[in-house]
This record gives sequence, C-alpha cells and structure tokens, in this order.
Amino acid sequence: MTPLIPNGAEHEVVVTGIGLVAGQLTDPEALFDHIAEGGTLITEHPLHKEWGVPCAVSAHIDPQVRQALADAAPEEAGPLGSAGVLAWHAAAQAWERSGLPRRLDTERGGVFLACNRMVMEPAELTSLAAHVDHEAGALDLDGYLEHLDGPAAPDAAGAAGGLDPQRYEKIQPDSATAALADYFGAAGVLETHADACAAGGMAIGSAYRYIRSGTLDVALAGGAESLTTLTAVTAFYGVGALAPAQGREPAQISRPFDKDRSGFVIGDGAAFLVLESRAHAEARGARILAKVAGYAGVTEAVKMTSSTRDGSDYAECIRAALGDAGLAPEDIDHINAHGTSTEANDTCEAAALHTVFGARAATLPVTGNKSAMGHSLANSGAAEAVLSVLSLERQTLLPTLNFAEPDEVTSGLDIVTERRPARVTAVLSNSFGFGGQNCSLILAEAG
Repeated sequence: MTPLIPNGAEHEVVVTGIGLVAGQLTDPEALFDHIAEGGTLITEHPLHKEWGVPCAVSAHIDPQVRQALADAAPEEAGPLGSAGVLAWHAAAQAWERSGLPRRLDTERGGVFLACNRMVMEPAELTSLAAHVDHEAGALDLDGYLEHLDGPAAPDAAGAAGGLDPQRYEKIQPDSATAALADYFGAAGVLETHADACAAGGMAIGSAYRYIRSGTLDVALAGGAESLTTLTAVTAFYGVGALAPAQGREPAQISRPFDKDRSGFVIGDGAAFLVLESRAHAEARGARILAKVAGYAGVTEAVKMTSSTRDGSDYAECIRAALGDAGLAPEDIDHINAHGTSTEANDTCEAAALHTVFGARAATLPVTGNKSAMGHSLANSGAAEAVLSVLSLERQTLLPTLNFAEPDEVTSGLDIVTERRPARVTAVLSNSFGFGGQNCSLILAEAG
C-alpha cells in the first residue's frame, strides 16, 4: 500500500486543466454530454469482424480523428506511437486549458503517464519469425534489429512503408512521458505507470502525492491506451475477459452490475489532468475546477483476473483513500465505479461498496462509465477522473447504460440509469486492475 501522509501542513492539490479524446470526441465536455444523453462510443470494429473475433465491437478511436490528431502534433513531439498521439492531444489540451505558460522550465513540474506496453502485431511477428533458427531455438536479434534500421520494406499490399524503423521507440510508453516533459519544461519528476487497469488512477495518485508533499508545484497526470489490436483483443478474449455479442447490438453489450453482464468491451483513448498546489494555482489566478482530496493504491495477489469475492481487498483500498482524505463514508456523494461489466469485478466491487457504506449504499448513486465508453485499460481511471471533475462542476451524474436488473450481490445499490441532477461535493473513483492493482481516488469540490 502507498504510505499515508498525515493530514495537516501538507499542500492542498487542485485540478486546473482537463483534456480527453475518446471515439470521435476530442474534448471532455463533448464526451460528458454524449453519455448524459445516453450515447455510446461502442460500435462494430470492421477489422475485429474480419479477424473473426467473437465480439467484433470496441470503443476505438475513429481513424479520421486519429489521423487528424497525428497531423496536429508538433515536430518537437518526436516519433509518437498510436497511444502517444492520443496522449499528446489530451495532455496539450489539459495544459492549454490550465492557463499555464507553454513551458515551466522548473524542476518543480512533473509528468505522470499511464500506458501499458504495446504488443507486436502479425506483420511484426512475421518479420521476427524470419530471424528465428527453429532447429537451434535461437533468435538472430542483431539481424532483426538491422532489418528494422534498414529501409522500410513494402507491406503485404506492395505499398512502400512496411515495418517502421522507429517502431520500438514508438511503443515504449516512457518515450511519450519524456517528450511531454521536454515540451512543457516539466522534467522534475517523470513516471510511466503500467499498473494494468489501475494505471491511470495510480498516475494521478502519485502526482497528487508529490504535490501534496511539497516536492512539486505542478504535474501533468493521465493515461493513454491504444490496444484495440488483433494481438491484444485475442489475448483478452483468450482469458475470458471480453464480452461475446450474444446477439446484442454493440451499444447493449457493456452492462456493469447487470445480472446479464458477460465481460468488458475494449476501448482506446487518452485523458489528462493538470494538478497544482492550491497556493501555486491561486498565485497565478488560475481557475480551479476541483481538488484531489485523497488517494490509495493497494496491491493484492488473490488471482490474476479477480479479487476476493467478498470485496475485502477492494474495501481496504476504498477505506485507505477515505483515511487519506480525512473523510468518513458518509462524506461521499457519488461513486464512479470501476464497473467493467465482468462477472468477477462487478461482484467484488459491489460487495466492497456494501461493506464500506453499509445501508447507505442503497441511496449512494453509482455510475459505470464503461457502459458507454468501454474499458480503455490504463487510461480508464484517468478518463473517469476527468468525468468526475465535470460531475462536480455541473452537479450532474452520468447514467450507467444497459443496467436493467441486478444479481444477488449487485442488488441494493443505487445504479444511476439516466442523467441525474444531484448535490455532489465528493466523488469516489475506483480502478481495480488485473494482477491485483487497486486504486481509489477521491475528487472534491474546489472549495
């Protein structure tokens, strides 16, 4: 567990900028409004269908949007992979909205990026296989790297380009971290998080701790993911995590906390927040959107794809975040749930909510954003933090799509099913990842 820093003289941490890209949408307010109206980002993925994936749907980035974002990245960004392009847009948007100067040029700024390592795709595996001596069981790594450094070979269709010599640099998540830090002059602390589905929340939580302790004044924190690819989709389907279509329309497949849930829908996206100490933000006259009131990161090792079914490990994480914030369960007005739509996660999370909040769980509104935007893995916690900031600003709760009927464990929760005006002063945002990576953030009114 991340050590607690006692409340008292520490610096208050506030949010001064937010940025996001998801589906066809390229700003946070557009996504909030889209979900508020019952809209979804989940559609059929033409390549998934061609690949024969049983659930050929995802919340992928529109190809034209992705190309436009790539074209807009400045030359100083250097080579950006698919996730890096998304990260750059969301981070630059959050930075610009914060009103900070283009460059900090101080060691009291940092960048915290969540992004799981990209995986090799079929063309790359084919190229790699050509350098394998199967009889000797050896890989000619030097030959393979020389091949990558040479002129790009034609691709399967005969077009120039083929393998990208800069591919390795592009798929390294920390390349984007370093590029952002250099561009914005915020290289005091650089962290790249790959804590599975909790990485986005963990990145924000780590940045929060650095500012709260007085080590940093400013941090750019968020996540980016681009894994709606053949290798990633095949892997997640292989472990039983992806939802089969079962005759449903794409928009109906992701069903957090519903008794008929059967797995998650994978997605792409990026989201960033600019965090500052309140003193730093107020000194420059910044508009404060919200504050990060508390955070906890907990690691457990029950099972690769699920936690204890009684929710005790998740409950421990939630209670630790409450303790870090100096809040009691009754101080939370809204829960932005991890809510993946898998049988295991939603069971564990629902049990944890019943454990921590007791009888009040029946009247404490719960939203599952992944019902509309799919599960963007390392980015999901960051995107949900951005949406939580907007819920605080607008005093509005987003709906959980496709929730019709609970099961025995998810019953007794107040699952929000349509846009709901509400008095919101503090939001608990959960992220519980594969491999036992658990994270809870508490975001609160700016005050």
